[in-house]
Amino acid sequence: MRLTLHAKVSLTVALIIIAVSAISTALFISTYNRSKYQGRVIRGSALSYALAKSAEEGLLKEDLNLIKKAAAIIQAPDVMQIQVFSNVWDPIDAYPFERLQDAPDPRALLHYRSANDAISFPVTGGYDFYEPILFRPDGDTSGFPIGYVRLLLSSASIKQDIRNIITVNVAVTALVAFAAIVLINILMGRLVIKPVMALHRSVALFQEGNLDPHSLPAALGEGEIADLSREFRHLLVTVRDREQQLTDSDQRIRSLFERVEHGIFRIDEHGTIVERNGRFRDLFGDASGLCDILIGERPATDCLRRASAEKGLHIEDRAVGRGGAELHVSLSLYPRSDASGQVSGFDGYLIDVTEKKRLEERLIRSQKLEAVGTLAGGMAHDFNNLLTAILGYSSILLKSLSEGDPLFKPASIIHNAAKRGAEFGKKILTITRKEKLQTRPVQVNELVNSSMELLLRSMPKNIDIAVHLDEHLPLTNGDPAQIQQVIINLAVNARDAMPDGGKMVIETAVIGASANGQAAGDPDPFIRLSVSDAGAGIDTETQTRIFDPFYTTKDVGKGTGLGLYIVQSVVNKHGGYINLYSEPGQGTRFNVYLPVTKTSAGEILNAPEDLKGTGTILVIDDEADVRELCRDILTPLGYTVLLSESGPVGINLYRERKDDIQLVILDMVMPKMGGTEVFHALRNIDPAVRILLYSGYSNKNFAGIDELLRMGALGFMQKPFTNVDLAVMVKKAFSSAGPGAARSTS
Repeated sequence: MRLTLHAKVSLTVALIIIAVSAISTALFISTYNRSKYQGRVIRGSALSYALAKSAEEGLLKEDLNLIKKAAAIIQAPDVMQIQVFSNVWDPIDAYPFERLQDAPDPRALLHYRSANDAISFPVTGGYDFYEPILFRPDGDTSGFPIGYVRLLLSSASIKQDIRNIITVNVAVTALVAFAAIVLINILMGRLVIKPVMALHRSVALFQEGNLDPHSLPAALGEGEIADLSREFRHLLVTVRDREQQLTDSDQRIRSLFERVEHGIFRIDEHGTIVERNGRFRDLFGDASGLCDILIGERPATDCLRRASAEKGLHIEDRAVGRGGAELHVSLSLYPRSDASGQVSGFDGYLIDVTEKKRLEERLIRSQKLEAVGTLAGGMAHDFNNLLTAILGYSSILLKSLSEGDPLFKPASIIHNAAKRGAEFGKKILTITRKEKLQTRPVQVNELVNSSMELLLRSMPKNIDIAVHLDEHLPLTNGDPAQIQQVIINLAVNARDAMPDGGKMVIETAVIGASANGQAAGDPDPFIRLSVSDAGAGIDTETQTRIFDPFYTTKDVGKGTGLGLYIVQSVVNKHGGYINLYSEPGQGTRFNVYLPVTKTSAGEILNAPEDLKGTGTILVIDDEADVRELCRDILTPLGYTVLLSESGPVGINLYRERKDDIQLVILDMVMPKMGGTEVFHALRNIDPAVRILLYSGYSNKNFAGIDELLRMGALGFMQKPFTNVDLAVMVKKAFSSAGPGAARSTS
C-alpha cells in the first residue's frame, strides 16, 4: 500500500513523538528505579539494623522469641521474610516461621568470612538485606558477631509505581501525538502538504502530456515552498521547450532522412536491416538484410568485417533491386559502437549509380567508335582520292568510245566498279558520320516504291510484303539515296527475322509531334515510316544494344552488325528519330520519324544545261591523278587549267598570276600545309579571290569547311565526283556573285 505524503508526514511525526516519549519514559523509569532502590537500601538497612539490635538483647538473654519484639517491622507491608541466624549461620527464628530453614544467600556467607558490615543484594521480586548482630563487651566499639539478621523486602510497590508511570506516559504521549498530528496536519497541510501535493499532481499531468507549464501559477505556498514551486515551474517550462526543440529537430532529421535521394539504412552487427528510409524501400523494397541485396563477387559479409576493421567502408558493388533488377550501387558503411567499445551495428547509405555506369559505358563505347570513325574516315579519304581519278578517267574513256569498240566493255566495268566503290565509301562515311548530305525535298512514298523493285528480287517466296502508303504524305528534306538505304536495310532485317516465312508490312503516315513524346500542340508534324515483321521478336536485353555498331545476333558470315547502326545514323542526320516495339514471339516493328519540310518539289534548283565556259582555274591538290583529272575534265569545256602539287607552290603561283586566275579549286587535306591555311594565305594576297573547296572528307567540324564557306568560299564538293559534278560546280562558281564577281572571266 502506497502512502500519501500527508500520511507519511503524519506517521513520521507520530513516530518521532512516540520515540521521544519512550526514551523520556525509559530515562525517567531508570532514574526513578535508582531512586527507589536507594530508598529501599536505606529502609532495609535501617530495618535490618533495628532487627539486629532487637535480636542482640534476646540472644544475650537467651530469649529465642526474638522476632516478636519487632512486631512493627513484621507488620510492614513490604516485609516479605525475616530470619535470625547464629554466628555459624544456624537458623534461630523466622517470619513467617515456615521460612526458618531457608538458606542464606551464598554471597552473604562469602562476605561475612572477612567482614562484619551490613550488606544487601537485589533478588527476584525484592531486596535481600543482611545485618550482623554484634556483641561489644567492655564497650568495645568494633564488637564481634554473635548472629545475623536477614530481611527480605518486596519490590512489588516499585513495579506498580513504574507501571502507573508507564500508563500515564503512554496516555500523555498518545494525547500529545494526536494533538501534534492534528496541529501539523493543519499547519503543514496549508503550508507544505497542499503545495507539494499540487506539485505532485502537476508532475503527473506533465508526464501524461496533459499540462501546459505556462498555465501553472507563478508560485504555490509560502517561503521556501513558493521558491520551490517557482523553480519547478521554470523547470517544467524549460523541459517542455527542450522537448519541443527535440521534437522539431527529430522531425527535421526524419524529414531529411525520408526525402534524401540516397538510400539510408541502419543494420545490426549481423547485417540485419533495422531501419531504412523511403529511397531505400524504393530501391530494395522490404529486403531484410544487407547480404540479401549485395551480389558482388565477394561475400557480402566481407563488407561488415572491413567496415569494422577500417572504421568505415566505401565501395561500389552490384545489388539486386526491387523486382529483381540488377543495380550498381555506391555503398558507404560506418560501424556503430556500444558503451564497451564493441561494434553493435552499422550506419550506411547507398547511391544508385546504375545510370552513371551506363553513361560511362556509353562514353567509352562512343570514344571507341570515335577512334574507329577517325580511322575509317582517313581510309575513306584516301579511297575517295583514288576513286576520283578512276571514276573521272573511266567517264572520259566511255565518252570517247562507242559500244562496239573492244575497250568499251572494260571501260564500262571500270566505271561501274568505281561507282560501287563510291557507294561503299559513302557507307564508310555514314558509319563515321562524316558524309555530307545531298539533301533536297523528297517523297518517301516514291522511295518506298523504287525500293520495292529491288526488294522483290531478293525476297524469298514464303515472305508476303504488304505496302500501305499515305496518299497525302508530305515531303521531307533528305538525301534520297540514304533514305532509300534506310528502307532497304529495315526490309532486309525484317526478312532475316522470318527465316520460315511470314508477312512484312511497310507503311507510311503523317503524325503530330507528340509521337516522340514531346508536348502536344507542337505544330511541326512528322512522316512515319514503319517496317513490321512477324518474326520471333527481340528480347529486352537485345533491344538495348540493337543499334550498336558491329552488334549482331546473326550467324558468322550472315551479318556485319552495321545495318541498324547505319539506319540510326542516317535518321539522326536527317533530324529524325527511330524506335522499335517488340515482344518475344510477337514480331517487331521499327518506326522511323522524319520531319516534314515546307519546301515544295518545284523549288528544287536544276543544274545548268550549258557546262562550257572560259577562264583560268588553279587546281591545288597533292594527288597528281586528281589534278590531272580536273585539267582533263575542264580543258575540253573551254577553261585554262593551272596545276599545283602543294599549298606553298599554289600560293606562289597565285601570287605571280593572280590577275589571270579567276577561280581556285582547293583540296582541304594536304601534307605540310592544309587547305585552311592555303585559303587564308590566298585571301591575304587577294581578298576577292574565288575559291571552290573539295575533299575526301565531308565533316565540316573536322576540316573547318563550314567556317570557310561562311568566310566566302563559293562551294564544297565531295570526292569522288563525276565529270558532270565538277563541271556544274565550276559553272555555278563562275556565275555566282562571289568575292571576285567584279573580275572579268574572259
